Amino acid sequence: MSLWPFCALCGVIGGFETRSKRIVFPRRLVSLPRFFVPPQHIHGSTLTIDTPQELHHLRHVLRLGVGDQLICFDGEGREYVGTILRSTARRVAVRIDRSSQQPTKGAALWLAQGLPKSGRFEWVIQKATELGVWRLSPLLTCHTVVRLTAEQGRAKQMRWQRIAQEAAKQCRRASLPVIDPPQLLSDVLPAMNPSSLILMPTLAVKTIPIQEALRDCTSLRAIAVLIGPEGDFSRDEVRLAERYGARPVSLGPRVLRTETAAISTLAILQYVLNQ
Repeated sequence: MSLWPFCALCGVIGGFETRSKRIVFPRRLVSLPRFFVPPQHIHGSTLTIDTPQELHHLRHVLRLGVGDQLICFDGEGREYVGTILRSTARRVAVRIDRSSQQPTKGAALWLAQGLPKSGRFEWVIQKATELGVWRLSPLLTCHTVVRLTAEQGRAKQMRWQRIAQEAAKQCRRASLPVIDPPQLLSDVLPAMNPSSLILMPTLAVKTIPIQEALRDCTSLRAIAVLIGPEGDFSRDEVRLAERYGARPVSLGPRVLRTETAAISTLAILQYVLNQ
């Protein structure tokens, strides 16, 4: 049987392996692989990839080597198209062929999310990164079930940052969201800009429809979203947030899971703000 149909399919994904050798197809048919490189690892016309996760992905998953092209991003909005120059056990050196600044558009979105159970916050991080959130704060509230020590919070924060990096790679975003350690709602609210719009979807008090709160919001430079955990915010927490300018809003007639409420609100903002 002819291998041409199989070969044509493999041409879309860059190649396939036989027992004797690897057959490589032109990479112009596929998107270049993406890697995260911190700004301090970029020097003049070269950059260095040396984190274990990225090296493993580069060498053992994608099997890239000297002469292969790739894209790196620095987490601050800049992308670099480059060619691998050298590869050693601990690092890969890449020549920068060209670079560009990914444009920022619209309001900066800040999601303060009540920390949910069962690791669902990791899913929220992934989707919020895809939807362009600038900052993400895990909240400890009256109804939060998850309780973390300071050390556990720091360990979680490092893992959450890696999840954001992977999400940025997947969605071709060049900037990374700031991910805070777990914080009390009373500590987060004073840091929010009083001139920004602060939305608080909740069932705890009387609300207005979110579309009403979003009238004439396209010129805003910052929007914050407060999402409660399982069990919602308490009435006292809503009153506290209102003192800092938060607007309690409704997302519709159905009761949504905490993670669904977060992503639904962000998606609505993407549509309204044309981001």
